[in-house]
Amino acid sequence: MNISFYNGVSGIKSQQFGIDVIANNITNINKTGFKANFAEFSTIFSSKLSGSLSDPTTNDRGLAITVNSTNTDFSQGVFMPTDNQYDMAIDGKGWFGVIDEKNNFFYTRSGAFSKDANGNLIDANGFYVVGTNANNIQNGQIINNPTLDITLSNPSQQEKITFTKPLILPATATTYVNIQGNLNPKIITQINPKTGLLEEKPNIEVFQTTVIDQNGNENILKITFTKQVPQSSTDIIWNATAEIFDQNKNIINSTQGVLNFDAKGALISNTLTSINNNGSNININLGSNYDGLVSFLNADVNRIIEKDGFKKSNIKDYHIDKNGNVVAIFENGKTIPIYKIAIFNFQNEEGLQKVSPVYYKESSNSGKAVFLNNTSTTIKTKNLEMSNVSLHRALTELIVMQKAFDASSKSITTSDQMVQNAINMKK
Repeated sequence: MNISFYNGVSGIKSQQFGIDVIANNITNINKTGFKANFAEFSTIFSSKLSGSLSDPTTNDRGLAITVNSTNTDFSQGVFMPTDNQYDMAIDGKGWFGVIDEKNNFFYTRSGAFSKDANGNLIDANGFYVVGTNANNIQNGQIINNPTLDITLSNPSQQEKITFTKPLILPATATTYVNIQGNLNPKIITQINPKTGLLEEKPNIEVFQTTVIDQNGNENILKITFTKQVPQSSTDIIWNATAEIFDQNKNIINSTQGVLNFDAKGALISNTLTSINNNGSNININLGSNYDGLVSFLNADVNRIIEKDGFKKSNIKDYHIDKNGNVVAIFENGKTIPIYKIAIFNFQNEEGLQKVSPVYYKESSNSGKAVFLNNTSTTIKTKNLEMSNVSLHRALTELIVMQKAFDASSKSITTSDQMVQNAINMKK
């Protein structure tokens, strides 16, 4: 009967532990990034009363139960939309990395982030979110423009993310202008006031756009196309004059060229290829055959001017894309990636050491933090990953644990009655 006492006591202790775990799950059901825990139990050992190896049956009896471990369910929780542009949720595997004031490193799925007074990206507890720095800011200005997707550096070299303000995107000089459109060769006539005779009038087409010089000034590029009159052959020949003006309409530079189109309107030769824009050269691309300028009779061809270069611009806002790039958006519409939020992964995430409801630390069982080499994981901005606790499952397990607790306590009282009856038999 002593064994039944200890079995009952161990059952009460173990079921109480299980109830504590379930209660903790229920308590944290609305906590972002929380992962549900489950208590696992095991029999301590068994005792065999008698018998031989040839017995067809056994007569073992269990000697109590104990808590074996607490396992964590790392399955993904549901996403909840928010209005905060800094809130993030990981869609797929992976962990955010955060550091505290003492540079202690933690991993979390809770992406309730915001910006502190110094422009740092922090979580709800003030820990700094880490990522890879593109190192393209110097003295408040962009010094180079990396690719649209920053490559994460070594996992141990991540640093806190800072939204730099004010931030300036320096001007970039225009290096090319691509022009598409139609130079209509339709014959236009007029009466010569001197001779009184009807004669052909030169066709004139004008293309104009703004360009940026090496000093960041916005100038005007004007190209005037004038059809040669009369035409000397079956080809269509246009003279071209390119001019650069400043904002006060003062001419800075000019150059000339000749365009030759065949009878079908395709550009077959061109001598207007570039112009100097106050010290920086602009390549003028008018195309060839039918991929640039054409000369069709009365044809409706859209005018398209493509160019690079832009004026100096101030930072307007920041945006985080689905790949975790922190992108600076400037007033001129240009976007430059500044950081990339690090998403860590582990060979055995069940081996992570839990230090709080939503924070974990690396351990020898989890392995070293690495980065995922696939695109299956993305970041959902303006979303939070909620707890993965299933309330109906938790309540069901709570009832089971409660009944097991009652049954264990009942075995103690039953054993007590049996002992009392045995004592009474001696009286």
